[in-house]
Amino acid sequence: MYIVALGATATQLGMVNTAGMGVAGLLSPFTGWLIDRIGTKRIYLTGISLLVISYLIYGVAHSWTIIIAMIAWWLGDTTSIHSCATVCANSLKNKDRATDMSLCETLAQGLLGIVGPMVGAYLVTSFGGVNVEGIRPLFLFSLLITVGTFFLILTQLSNERWEKEVREDLIFLEIFPRFSSRERI
Repeated sequence: MYIVALGATATQLGMVNTAGMGVAGLLSPFTGWLIDRIGTKRIYLTGISLLVISYLIYGVAHSWTIIIAMIAWWLGDTTSIHSCATVCANSLKNKDRATDMSLCETLAQGLLGIVGPMVGAYLVTSFGGVNVEGIRPLFLFSLLITVGTFFLILTQLSNERWEKEVREDLIFLEIFPRFSSRERI
């Protein structure tokens, strides 16, 4: 709606969104590889930084030709989600992992999914309604929250690298743990 309010047609909006999703889709398989080589925290912060850039560009945009913001958002979102899942997967015990990850997703997406639209509607109404000037503050508000998240991750997430020795003769059991009777953490 914001990009259309800035002058884009529905087709152009679709093209911009497709380009962002396409770039993120092409690069997404490499996120895990980068996490393994560079570290979860650095890649997580990179993803959040891309979201910050995206919200900043959207917040100051005066034209719909802000495809870089859409690409940055899709890349940042994809990278952050993969990194967050890696942190959860490596921080939780096997027996609690699915329950705890579901609880985290329920609280994060469920609670924010309920509260977010109400806050957004209040902000849009407060800043002039459903138009460019009424929607623009949402991106600046998101920018502030995302910068706060960046500093929270920067200061609170350890640089621990989760590594597990894998014996070459047991690689099958590492890939398919169901066939192993050993207890895993």
